[in-house]
Amino acid sequence: MSSNDPRNPVMVGVSRSSTAPSAVAWAADAAARRGRELCLVHAQEWPAGAAPKHRHDAPDQVWASHFRAAGRDLLQNHVDSAAEQVPGLRISTRLEDGEPPAVLREAAEGAVLLVIGSRQVSGPGEAVTFTTVGRSLVGHPPCPVVLVVGDTSRYDPLGPVMVGVDGSPASAPAVAFAFEEAASSEADLLAVQVRRPRRGDRPEAVEESFVDVSEALAGWREKYPQVVVREKVVMGQPAVQLAQEATAARCLVVGSRGLGGFRGMVLGSTSRSLAHFAPGPLAVVPQEARTG
Repeated sequence: MSSNDPRNPVMVGVSRSSTAPSAVAWAADAAARRGRELCLVHAQEWPAGAAPKHRHDAPDQVWASHFRAAGRDLLQNHVDSAAEQVPGLRISTRLEDGEPPAVLREAAEGAVLLVIGSRQVSGPGEAVTFTTVGRSLVGHPPCPVVLVVGDTSRYDPLGPVMVGVDGSPASAPAVAFAFEEAASSEADLLAVQVRRPRRGDRPEAVEESFVDVSEALAGWREKYPQVVVREKVVMGQPAVQLAQEATAARCLVVGSRGLGGFRGMVLGSTSRSLAHFAPGPLAVVPQEARTG
């Protein structure tokens, strides 16, 4: 399928984690807004020494059948939840064998968006961290990856879509995705650039940043005239400032590679750090992004 093929679904990784329901809910809403199919993927890791999965004469085949049935039941439970949330939504499922990162990375080759749940852990400031699956996937698939932190009540569905802008070519796909997300959700868009404090607070430097932001948004305002856009320049450590600014946002969007420092947003120190500080859904958009 081509990157703009209407058959590309919104894909969500499903597991037995407590974060899965929130990821499915976010993905179902995203699929409905984009007019896309929702595809739920569950990867089953077979224990070492388990019976061959395709040998029906194996003594452990009964156990294997139950193992696979449990995977199907898990998918069906999430299908029922998504269908209740969005009646009429087209939903498909994939039950695959293998390690979740590898399965989801391959499956995402045919997706317009990949959604994964991430978890909150106890620690200083109640930091947010990627699951092992999320950490290994972000920045690798050809489509944007959205990490949904905790439950969906932790973000404001009426808040703006916020995008970090650093002036690099790598941030352009993030801006495109942010406009698309804002338009489909009838939300405002907040474009933010963070400058390091050292000499970055000079009036001419601040003005330069506003020029950067305006140039990054050029063309997209005309394509999405219905989106109300605000621009903001703040001083400080990029990941921390972006997270603080995003507390009232419906999602935070960043690129995955940039200019280095902050003018380097994407897996990239800023994106990696936001894994610990993002207050809600975090969308990481690769430079060659497939969007809907």
